[in-house]
Amino acid sequence: YLQPHRRKFFVGILFLIFSSVASLAFPKAMGMLIDAATKGFGNINQIAMLLMSVLLLQATFSFFRVIWFVEVSERSLAGLRKDTYFKLITLPMTFFSQRRVGELNSRISADLAQIQDSITGTIAELLRQIIVFIGGVIALSLVSGKLTLMMLSIFPVLVIVAVVFGKFIRTLSKKAQDKLAESNVVVEETLQGIANVKAFVNESYETNRYANSVDQVVLLALKGAKYRGAFASFIIFCLFGAIVAVVWFGVRLSISGEMSVGQLISFVLYSTFVGASFGG
Repeated sequence: YLQPHRRKFFVGILFLIFSSVASLAFPKAMGMLIDAATKGFGNINQIAMLLMSVLLLQATFSFFRVIWFVEVSERSLAGLRKDTYFKLITLPMTFFSQRRVGELNSRISADLAQIQDSITGTIAELLRQIIVFIGGVIALSLVSGKLTLMMLSIFPVLVIVAVVFGKFIRTLSKKAQDKLAESNVVVEETLQGIANVKAFVNESYETNRYANSVDQVVLLALKGAKYRGAFASFIIFCLFGAIVAVVWFGVRLSISGEMSVGQLISFVLYSTFVGASFGG
């Protein structure tokens, strides 16, 4: 479904790469600006202009990246919706005797919305964070190998924890989608048979049936939120705890003259970029 729009998709990825690389230039330029404080205002002005140029480029690249990713995802999803609908109505009656209309309707609406979110945001963010992470680590190693090794020592632990939490979150997310489909079945059945509901005064019964179904969706969502919250808290504590340790060690290197204040600022900013990318 992306195939007919592959040119704009790859151009969007190209702009994503450009915006990511531009963002990586920001910490370096900021460090240069700090170091230039003792070298005259002319140099400071030039570096400040460089910083503003980097920001302008990043903003421009990000604009076109968002526009083209959204266009590609919307057009791809339109084709997917059309084909899904055509496939549904051409299936044999035996299929429909085993499925309920509400569930099928949920698959076309709610499930395809998840795919839309993935194409529009998740894929782009995944690629961007990978680029920033790899570029940030390379930049860190160029500034200080000692600090880079110290910071990266925590990542194997984070990867293992991410895999464990990811399995639970993925399972709960799938269950939540299934329960959402079931709740839509109740709505579909009630509205299709509204004459019978009214005739037998079953409004309270149907309301309770729908409420129970929705409550199950909420419980699953809350359970998933607990896992995601615990994982996010763990990531934040470990990553920013590592950044604190890195800054502490970097200050000691700066005091001993092994690195300048500007290099320390650049390293801290790169560390934040890398930590945020890994967390994302």
